[in-house]
Amino acid sequence: MAFHLFRSYEATHIPGHKEQTADAPYVTYAPEYVYIPAFDGRGNPLNNTLKVGDAVEKGSLLGTRAPDDFPIYSSVSGTIEAIEPILTAGGRTQKVFCIHNDKKDEWTLAKPLPSWEEATNEQILAAMKSSGVIGMGGAGFPTYRKYNSGKPVDVLIINAIECEPFLTTDYVYGAEMAEYVWKALPYLLKVTGAKRVAFCTKKDKPALLEAYRVNHEKYPDIPVELYATADKYPMGYERNLVTLVTKKEYMNIPIEAQAIVDNIYTFILLGRYFTEGKTPDLRCITVAGEVKEPKNVLTPYGVAADDLIALAGGETIEKGKYINGGPLNGNCLASSHFATLMQSNGVLVMKANAFRAEPCWHCGDCCKQCPMDLQPVQIQMALKRNDLERMKALHAERCCGCGLCSFVCPARIDVSRNVQEAKAKVLMAMKEGK
Repeated sequence: MAFHLFRSYEATHIPGHKEQTADAPYVTYAPEYVYIPAFDGRGNPLNNTLKVGDAVEKGSLLGTRAPDDFPIYSSVSGTIEAIEPILTAGGRTQKVFCIHNDKKDEWTLAKPLPSWEEATNEQILAAMKSSGVIGMGGAGFPTYRKYNSGKPVDVLIINAIECEPFLTTDYVYGAEMAEYVWKALPYLLKVTGAKRVAFCTKKDKPALLEAYRVNHEKYPDIPVELYATADKYPMGYERNLVTLVTKKEYMNIPIEAQAIVDNIYTFILLGRYFTEGKTPDLRCITVAGEVKEPKNVLTPYGVAADDLIALAGGETIEKGKYINGGPLNGNCLASSHFATLMQSNGVLVMKANAFRAEPCWHCGDCCKQCPMDLQPVQIQMALKRNDLERMKALHAERCCGCGLCSFVCPARIDVSRNVQEAKAKVLMAMKEGK
């Protein structure tokens, strides 16, 4: 099944709205409490969890996630005061560790890896798992699994595109911490056998371009090539980057094109763990939209969104809506009191515009815009009929969730949400062998 690259941008420009925070250095913030899920993404409790009253440090193991005992660590030092339900950034209410931050920043450090020349592949893979690092671009998939497929890898792709409107954390924090990417790469090249690395960012991100230049000169033996792209949406979608770098297409995941794609933040976290033994603790989050003082905030992950909004001077409107992430790919939540996750990169306050959806015009704009060459209107109709076979035939599972179909719909239909629902049904059927 073919897909087109960037045709959507040629038809419709997506305003970036990044001017609020793009030129502002991040500020640091130490909240009184963090809230870290005590359950996994399927609603199952973590294994071997700590208890209420237990003292923790940064890097203390809170519990492990089934089925592979993937570790979950504390992002602060302090005390677990409760394990209770709270709304989380994924839109679900679930039990979390409520940890009071003593703000001492005391660490339980892991043992760093030996040099990449001395480290074995087994040590590197074990370190990737024990690091607790997940995909920081939004999916939250344990990173070590990508590198443990046993399939050939030609290229590692660093995704520093950040094309989602409003968000500037990869740009601001990624540029400052980019050296950790180069520290991680020798280990990752060794364990995968990849021959090259593609550093992908946009031409309008001078700080990241400069970070590439500085580190490319500092580590000349690491085979990193720059791919500076135009400002196109959804350029940051991994399928687009794989096509740009490899000139190949694939059906399901990038490894089919002998590529591994990770967000720049993921590479940074791996570099810190490999060389310093530090597990994930801090997350840079863009707080923007209808707030008095938009800013990028470097804070322990698990911070409550309303704490970040208060730090940004509070809301400038009444009865706004709250988004974890960006406006096109993020989750809209009814309350600002939700716990951010490790992969949360934005907290936005937006105007709650009320649109009345009309019957579909059958104009075809959603089909013209879809970067995956899907037929969103047909998928939506199949969903309404609950016609699973038709949804499968239309490849609803290939939707990348970019939101363009909803953005361009003149009838104000939330097409993207409908296609995502169809995608979930198809994926569940595929998992069950139907």
